[in-house]
Amino acid sequence: MCDYVVLPLLNSSFEPGRAREVVEGFVDVDLRNIARAELFYFTGQAEECCEITRRYLSSRVIELKLSACILYGYSNLSLGNVAAAKRGMEGIQSCVKIAMKKKVPKDVYASCLLAGYVGAVLLHLPTDGMPAFGEYSRMLPEGLRLFATYVMAHHTYLNGEIWSAYGMGKAALFMAERPYPISMTYIHCMMAVCAINRKHKQRHWRTELFRRIQH
Repeated sequence: MCDYVVLPLLNSSFEPGRAREVVEGFVDVDLRNIARAELFYFTGQAEECCEITRRYLSSRVIELKLSACILYGYSNLSLGNVAAAKRGMEGIQSCVKIAMKKKVPKDVYASCLLAGYVGAVLLHLPTDGMPAFGEYSRMLPEGLRLFATYVMAHHTYLNGEIWSAYGMGKAALFMAERPYPISMTYIHCMMAVCAINRKHKQRHWRTELFRRIQH
């Protein structure tokens, strides 16, 4: 019996540079395939990622389907394949709708919500009508919970709350018990975007103040 998880490589704790070892260490062939697709995606090999994940878009195992739809959708976006990318995003939404209508375990529901927010927030699409995610994030394993923090910080940033987004990332990194290099890289990038944006705003404010003083 295998305990499936969404995005198993992203959810894995390992030292940087050992991702390939982690991928090959998954005993379950389906998890290993999804993890290998993740590695392809994170190393810029989108076509190889699509080739693997295409086989799981209709999987009856919801964690495999969610993983495949996320990776397939975003890989095809990077390749400019809009129709294929849309298929991946629609697959995510179908899982979210199923989870909202049927009684599924809370951790599965949390994974579906995370995928739903990934499919909306990272494309800067509205999340109207989606359940609040905060109370469910604690039901995710730590690696996914860190990635969820990145997604929600991104959402907060898009709402103009720059330092709140920065603080979310900083707190998550401080509380992490083990290294999760993929999720943590996303968080560090989000914090950097917040800091740069804030710096530009402060520079603009000083320039505008100086201009008014001069006149």
